[in-house]
Amino acid sequence: MALTRDFPIDWQNTPGSCATKYLKTLIILFVLGSMAAIIPSARAQLQQPLVFSSAGAVASRNDQTGALTPVTGSPFTATNQSLVIDVQGRFLFAIGTSSIHMYQITDSTTDAYQEVAHSPFASSVTNQPAYIAVEPTGQYIAVVNRVGQNPGDGLVETFQISPAASGGPALIPVAGSATELDSTAIGFAQPPNNKSFLIFMGANPASSNSTIAQGSEFQALSIDPQTGFVTGLQANAALPERGDSFAMDPQGRYYVTGTQDNLQEFGIVQLLGIGGDGLLGNLQLPQHNYPEALWIDSTGTFLYVATSDLANPIVVNIYSVNLQTGRLTETATSPLPNFHSVPPYYADPTGSFNYGFGADQNTAIAYTVDPQTGYFLQTANSPFTIPQINGSLTFSIPPGQQGISGPSASLSATSLSFGTIQTGTSSKPQTLTLTSNGGEALSVNSISLSGADPTQFQESDTCQAPSVLPPTKFCSINITFMPSASATGSQQAVLSITDNAPGSPQSVTLSGAGVAPPPPAPALTVTPDPVVFPAINQGTTSNPINVTVTNSGNATLHISSVTLGGNNPGDFTVTNACSGPYVPNATCVITLTFIPVAAGQRSATLSISDDAANTPQSIQVMGTATAVPPTKPVASLSATALAFGAITQGATSPSQTATVSNSGGAPLHISSVTLGGASPGDFSLTNGCTASPYAVNATCTISVSFAPLLTGSRAASVLLTDDASDSPQTINLSGTSNPAITVGPAPGGSTSATVAPGQTATYNLQLTPGPDYTGTISLAYSGAPLGANIQAPSTLQISNGNATSFAVMVTTSGGAAARPFYFAPRSLPLFGTHSLLGLLAGAYVILLLALSYKGDLIPCPKRLAFSGALVTIAVFLLLGIAGCGGGSSSPSAPQTPQVVTPQGTSTITITPSAMSTSGKPLQLHPIQLTLTVN
Repeated sequence: MALTRDFPIDWQNTPGSCATKYLKTLIILFVLGSMAAIIPSARAQLQQPLVFSSAGAVASRNDQTGALTPVTGSPFTATNQSLVIDVQGRFLFAIGTSSIHMYQITDSTTDAYQEVAHSPFASSVTNQPAYIAVEPTGQYIAVVNRVGQNPGDGLVETFQISPAASGGPALIPVAGSATELDSTAIGFAQPPNNKSFLIFMGANPASSNSTIAQGSEFQALSIDPQTGFVTGLQANAALPERGDSFAMDPQGRYYVTGTQDNLQEFGIVQLLGIGGDGLLGNLQLPQHNYPEALWIDSTGTFLYVATSDLANPIVVNIYSVNLQTGRLTETATSPLPNFHSVPPYYADPTGSFNYGFGADQNTAIAYTVDPQTGYFLQTANSPFTIPQINGSLTFSIPPGQQGISGPSASLSATSLSFGTIQTGTSSKPQTLTLTSNGGEALSVNSISLSGADPTQFQESDTCQAPSVLPPTKFCSINITFMPSASATGSQQAVLSITDNAPGSPQSVTLSGAGVAPPPPAPALTVTPDPVVFPAINQGTTSNPINVTVTNSGNATLHISSVTLGGNNPGDFTVTNACSGPYVPNATCVITLTFIPVAAGQRSATLSISDDAANTPQSIQVMGTATAVPPTKPVASLSATALAFGAITQGATSPSQTATVSNSGGAPLHISSVTLGGASPGDFSLTNGCTASPYAVNATCTISVSFAPLLTGSRAASVLLTDDASDSPQTINLSGTSNPAITVGPAPGGSTSATVAPGQTATYNLQLTPGPDYTGTISLAYSGAPLGANIQAPSTLQISNGNATSFAVMVTTSGGAAARPFYFAPRSLPLFGTHSLLGLLAGAYVILLLALSYKGDLIPCPKRLAFSGALVTIAVFLLLGIAGCGGGSSSPSAPQTPQVVTPQGTSTITITPSAMSTSGKPLQLHPIQLTLTVN
C-alpha cells in the first residue's frame, strides 16, 4: 500500500514546497506506469522470423533466402487450427469447438509451447469462432464468431489476456464486449501492425434488412486497449452486391473483395487501400462469371482470382497490381496454367517467398513469383525437410530496426554468383529482396544493369520503379544469367538501385561463367525398351508393337541397318521403316510381331546400327508362348481387363468391347456370359457370343458399359463359360464413381443453426450435380424436434454440374408467446358423507327440542310431535339437495398446454433419392443439419 501524508492548508500557494514536488513525482510515476502498461516488452517478442504449423512444426525462416530450418525439439503438439501469436511473444491462440485454446511459449530459445492448465476458454456467447485478432499492447484478443445472438448474424467479442490469473494464465471474457455483426463473416485479415482487423461478411437471408439479406458488408474494427471493447463498427455499411470472397495484401497495404451483382449477374473485384491509403482498383467480370476465391502473393504485386461460370471449369486469372494507384490489369500470361483454385500457398509477410508443401507431411517448398508472368518459381534451395510442417502456417514478425529516422534501403544480398552455364541457355533465377527499413518511405527511382557484361544478365522485379516503399514494406528483384553463344568465360555485371536513401545507388555484383556447348552429334533414343509381348498360344500371331526411334541429339542421325538376332529371332518378325538420315528430333518406327514356333519363353535382340556414339544399340525383345492341344477349343480374349476410369454416379459410360476368338483346334461352345464379382449391378453387359458353336478362328464380341449406382471404386467381372480347358474365362471390370450430387452450405450458409424457441432456423444449402448427370432429386426430411416444422422443397431439378441453391427452414414452437401450463383445481366436498349424516342428526335433535319448548324448560308433547314431523321433512329435503348437488358441480375441464420445442441439439436428416439414366435407384448419402435450441 502506498504511503500517504497530509499537506498544509496553504500547500497550493507554496512555491517549490515539498508537497508540490511530491505531487509532481506522483504524476511522473503515474505517466511512466501507464506507458509501461500499454507498451509491450520488446524482450518478450519473438526475436527471429518463425513459422508455426498447425501440424506441430516450428521452423526458423531466412527472409533473404527463403530457407526453413526446424527449431530444436520441433515438432510440438499439433493444434490442428491456425495459430495466432500474442504480440508480446508469450502465448499462442487457436480456435476450438465454440472455445479458444491458449498455449504458453515455455522456451524463448526453441519457442516450444504447451497448452495452459484451464484451456480452452469461452464466454456465454462464444459460438463457432472463426478468427482471432490481437491488438498492439498485447492486453486483449478479439474473437469473431460465425453465429451471433440473432438469426443469420455473426458476433465479435473480446477477452483479456491474464498471464497471472489464479490457477495459471487465462483468457477472461470482457463483460459487455459482445458486438453483433449484420451477417456471417466469410473473410478475415489483420494487417501486420495489428492496429485493426478486417471482416468481410456475405449475405444474411434471415435478416429483415433487405440490403444485407442478399448483399455484403465490410468492417475495419479495433480493440480499445483501455476498455477492451471493440470500436469502429460502422452502421448502415451493407452493400447490395452479394459477397463471395476476400483477401488482403500480406504487407497490409490494401484489401480486395469479390462480389456479384444480383440483378445483372456479373462478378465485381474491388481493391481498396488500408488506413487511409488512396489505392483503388475495380474489375467487372463477364456476365455469369463470379470471383469464387482471391489470393495475393507475398510482394503484393499480383492478384489471383478463381473465376467460375455456369458452363466451364474454374480458371485462375492473374492481375498485376499497381502499388502506386491500385489499378488492376490482367496479365498477358493469364490464366495461371494447371490451376483450378487459387494457389494453395502461404505468403511470407516479411520476405519474397510463398510456401507450399510436397506429397508428404514433412516437405515444405519455397516459391518466388516471376515479376513478368506472375507464375511461381521454386527456389533453388528448396524443398526443405521439416517434420510435421504440412498444415496451416503462421508467420511471426520480429521487431523492426530501431534508430533509423530517415529513408533506408536494405538488400538481402550484395552479390550473386551463377556458376557455370552453357551458352545459349538460362540459369534458374535468383531473388533479391529490397526492404524499406527506415523511419520514412523509400523512393525507388530506377533499377538497372551495368558493368562489363550487362547484356548477359536479365533483371525483372516487383518494385515498379519509380515507386514508393513505405517503412517495413519490400519488393523482389529476380536476376537470370543468360550467356549468349559468344559469351564464354567469366561474365560480370552490376545491379544498381537508385533511391533517396543514404549510399544510393545500392549495388549488387553479378557473376557467372559461360561455357561452349559440346560439338553437334546425333543421339538415339528408343521406346519401349525392352519390348515385351503378352503371352499367346504357340502358332498364333500377336498384335504388333511399334518401336519408336528418335534422334535426340543436335546433328543428323544416319541409320544404316536394323536386324534381329539373339536366341529365337525366327519367332519374331520386323518391319523396318528406319533408314537414311534423320534431323534432330525426327522419329521413325520399327514394327515387331510375335509368332512363336515353340512353347515357353522366347527372346531375341533388335540391333540398330548408326553413326551415334553408342552404336549399335541393342533392344531386348521377349514373349511367352503356350502350347495348345490341337484337338481342343481355346477361348482367347482380346482383353482380360476393361477400365472405365471415373464417371458420375447415375451416368452411363461409353461401352468397351472384348473379342472372344477360338484359337484352338476344335469348335468352341460358349454356354453363358454373365456378370459377377463385387459390384455387378454397376455394369451393363451386351452379349454378342450367342451363336455357339464357334469354329476354329471364329470370333464374337462382348460389350460392357459402366453405369454405377454407388460411389467409390467399383469392380466386377465378366464370366465366360465354355468347353475350353480354362473355363470360365474372366474379364475384370473396374471404374470409379464420383457422387451424383454434392450437398453443402451455399456461399455464406451453414449446416448448423442456433435459435430460441419460437424462432425459425434457416439453412442455405447448395446441391451440385456431377458432370453428365441430369435429373430430379427427391428430398425427404426427418428428425425435427418436438413442436418444430420443416419447410423445404421436396424435389430439385439438376443439370450437368450446375449448382442449385435451396433453403431448409425449421420453425420451432414456444418462446415469449407460450402460456404456462394451467391446472384447474378439483372441487372437493366440504365434508364427507358420514360427516354430513352426523351433522344432520345433531341438527335434528337440537331443532326438535327448540321447537317443542313453549317458553319454559319443559317440553310440550303436542308441540314435540309436530316439531318432529317438520324437522324430519327438512332433513330429507337436505339429503336430496346434497345428492343432486354432487352430480352437478363437476370441475371444469383442464386447459390443453401449448407445445414448446425443448432446448437441446437435434439432427435434421435430409434423405435424397434419384434415378440413374438407366432408370435404377441411386444410393445417395443423407445430409445432416444441426439445430440447437437455447
